[in-house]
Parts: sequence; structure tokens; C-alpha cells
Amino acid sequence: MRDLKTVFRHLKPFRLEFFLAVLFVIIESGFELVIPLIMADIIDTGIAARDIHYILIKGVEMGICALISLLTGLLYARFAAKAALGFGSFLRETEYARIQSYSFASLDRFESSSLITRMTTDVTVMQNAITGGLRPLVRGPSMLILGLLLAFLMNARLALVFLCCMPLLALILLFIIRKVAPLYGVLQRCMDQVNSVIQENLTAIRVVKAFVRGDYEEELFEKANRDFMETSRTTFHYAVLNLPAFQFTMYTAIVLILWFGGNMIQTGSMQVGELTGFLSYVLQIVNSLMMISNVFLMLTRSLASARRISEVLQEESSLTDPAEPVE
Repeated sequence: MRDLKTVFRHLKPFRLEFFLAVLFVIIESGFELVIPLIMADIIDTGIAARDIHYILIKGVEMGICALISLLTGLLYARFAAKAALGFGSFLRETEYARIQSYSFASLDRFESSSLITRMTTDVTVMQNAITGGLRPLVRGPSMLILGLLLAFLMNARLALVFLCCMPLLALILLFIIRKVAPLYGVLQRCMDQVNSVIQENLTAIRVVKAFVRGDYEEELFEKANRDFMETSRTTFHYAVLNLPAFQFTMYTAIVLILWFGGNMIQTGSMQVGELTGFLSYVLQIVNSLMMISNVFLMLTRSLASARRISEVLQEESSLTDPAEPVE
């Protein structure tokens, strides 16, 4: 986490755009959570009483909530893009300036290909953590907490059925993260190796051609590229398990909710509109849990890139000015 703090410290010039993006996500989530309440009211009150005027009024309210949610979502995208792209640009500039101050000993510690990867691929990963991770990071927990609260207020017994599945989901996510976390660092090192082979070949292309070593260089690149492919395959083999595992668990919970909810409707302890609204909250909670799990996977990859960027920024150069220079 210290590496993430070191890297995200460079987000400070763009903190206004960052906080505005967070604010608009919260507003968007709030208005989306109001819509199932209105929908349940339409079914249980408007349709049951065949009151067209009431249905139209509630329909307009739903439309207004959806429109506000859309506008705030667009504003979020605008400010999140400004924050992420500005952050990435500033981080690359800082890394480049830091490299200029390196001594030869510091430059020998990092390969040129590795420094290029750290200034391009790793910075792009950090940018994607903001553009792709900020919205689910804020939206997921807020919708999860509010959705669970409203679901319990609507029907506590059905909410307990759903709540029992959450420990299982947590165990699945923990297993995937423990498998994937070490592999992301290996993946970036394989990318370094691919860049290193390409750089060496292009730099010494005349020598390679003069000594007819093209086949040998192709074998080196093929090996580096194959290692990168195998590592990527293994990494994403575990990462993609997240979605089907979550879907299986959550849709099993939904089937159970429909079963128990149908029995409650038959006994008269629950109305159709109430079950419809409850299912809407369940689906929102499912989506929020999936978003949170994706954020954890993205954060795991960001940790690997943040560690590599932090190494560049924290490298101490042996070239220092004396306290009292001699003129």
C-alpha cells in the first residue's frame, strides 16, 4: 500500500476533478436506487387500483430519476478522464525527470527496456485504475450498503437468504486474488524481457545482418514472446474465474429468493410489486458485488505496477552536490 500512496501522491494537482468524479458517482447511484421503490409503488398502488393518472405521475418521476442519473454519469466520465489522463501525464514527466538525475550506477540497476515499460505500460495500468476502477470503487460499496438496507426494509426474511451467500463470495474472491497477485509482477517482468529483446535487436540491427544472426535473434524473441504468452494465459485463467463463480452463486440466490418470495405471495404476506422491487435491489447488489470484485483484481494489478514505478521514483542517485562546493 505504501507504493500506491507514493504513486497516487502525484494525483494531487488533479484532486478537484477526482473528488467531483466521486461526487457524481454517488449522486448517480442514489437516483438509481430510488427507481425500484417507484416501480414497486406503481405495481402495488397504481396498477392494482387501475389509476392511470397515478401511474403516469410515477412514470414521470422514474424518467426524471433516470435522466439525472444519466447526466451525472456523463459528468463523472468527463472529470474522471481529466483526472486520469492528467495524472498519467504528470507521473510520466516525474519518472522521466527522475531518470535524468540518475548516476551510471542507478542506470545499470534498471534495464532500458524496463524503464520504458515502467513509463508506458505501468503508467497506463495506473491510469486505467482511475478510469476503470474509480466508478465501481465508489458505486459498488454505496449501492451494496444502500441496496442491502432498502432490501432489509422491504423484506428482512428474503434479504437474509441473499446475505448468506456473501461469505461464499468473499472466499471465492480471496482465492482468486491470492492466485493472481504474484502473477501480475511476473507478467510485467516478461513484458520487460520482450522489450529488451526488441531493443537490443533494433539497436544492433546492422551487426545482426552483417553476421547473419537473424535466425538466432528470432529464436530469442520467440522464447521471450512465448514466456509472456504463457504467463498472460495463466494469469487471466485465474482472473476470469471471477465472473462465472460470482454469477453462479448470485443467480442461485436469486432462484431461492423467487422460490421463497412466490410462497410468500401465495400466503398473502408479500405483494407482487414488493417482490419485483426486491429483485431489482438484488440485481443491483449483484452488480455492485461484481464491480467490487473487479476493483480488487484491478487493484491487485495496480499494486504490481505501483511497486515498479515507486522503485524508479525512490531510487537514490549517487550524484549529489556537496554541502559546501568549491568554486
